[in-house]
Amino acid sequence: MKQQVKELINSLYLGKINKNEFLQIYFEGKSPDSKRLSELLKKGIVNEDRDIIEEAIVLLYTNSFPNSLFTNHLSELLLAQWHTKHEDIVSLLKDIANLNTIESLYEVTKLKLEYLDYDDTFQLARKSIKALSQINDKNAISKLKLILNDENEVISNYAKKELLKKGVQY
Repeated sequence: MKQQVKELINSLYLGKINKNEFLQIYFEGKSPDSKRLSELLKKGIVNEDRDIIEEAIVLLYTNSFPNSLFTNHLSELLLAQWHTKHEDIVSLLKDIANLNTIESLYEVTKLKLEYLDYDDTFQLARKSIKALSQINDKNAISKLKLILNDENEVISNYAKKELLKKGVQY
């Protein structure tokens, strides 16, 4: 990621600029471009470039793009272990609530990511379970039922809680 883009993202994070100002500067006064964002995601995935993925995630969080266009890229990224944006990606996928994300959301509940070793509350799994619940499809419900059998009781209990909210027998 270019230093100028890093500084721009930091300005957004620190509240020095708002989302609209960020987009105006990032796209050099032009309208936000979904094609450019798609190319950025592809480049980040192919090159396994964490910085590019962070840049793309920040752009997606501006809600200036139809995030559903990026479902496949996000699902692929969700299972990649070379970056640290898994929770952000799950949050984006939860908002999209697309049937095509069910398998990757389920699979991520089983990932053991080194950078999350400290997290004894398994928030990535919890967020993925909530995203599956948000989809509210019979396949998503069946994945929640499979998670009930997870050897990790904390993760299993998250699935129980979501199924109970839905009134689903297990």
